Amino acid sequence: MHAYFVGRTADQWMAADLMQEVFMRVWQRLPELAGKPADGQRAWIFTVARNLSIDAYRHNRSSADAEVALLREPSPGPPSAAAAVIAAERVTIVGEAIRRLPEQQRTTLVMAAAGGLNSAAIGAVLGIPAGTVRYRLSLARRALAAALADYDQPPAPQEPQ
Repeated sequence: MHAYFVGRTADQWMAADLMQEVFMRVWQRLPELAGKPADGQRAWIFTVARNLSIDAYRHNRSSADAEVALLREPSPGPPSAAAAVIAAERVTIVGEAIRRLPEQQRTTLVMAAAGGLNSAAIGAVLGIPAGTVRYRLSLARRALAAALADYDQPPAPQEPQ
């Protein structure tokens, strides 16, 4: 089996891994294989081995193709100074919008975003239903989105009359 895989992959370590996988599958299907004649067992094992070697080839080929494609991609340059300023301003806008939220929404949002808690856990801590938590989060997120939308798309200046 090992020689078969070495011949198919040209890599002794991958061959060992594939051989291990074959015998794991044999072990998992042992009751089913025990009922087959010796030739049937051998055929099943080599069919599994063949399929695994094909899968390994495809995986390695896909990985190699992906690496080549990534090398062809131009690397992004450093962000412009303007982009850094805009990002900092957006952080400030979001911070101000969070401070303006009602206390219940702000607490819920912080527990979800910074604490990584889900709505059921937040509800258990605050003693409220999970649906209420989700509603508060929805309201808070809408308020933040509106604040960013106002920043990103300021009203057009009006012409003097």
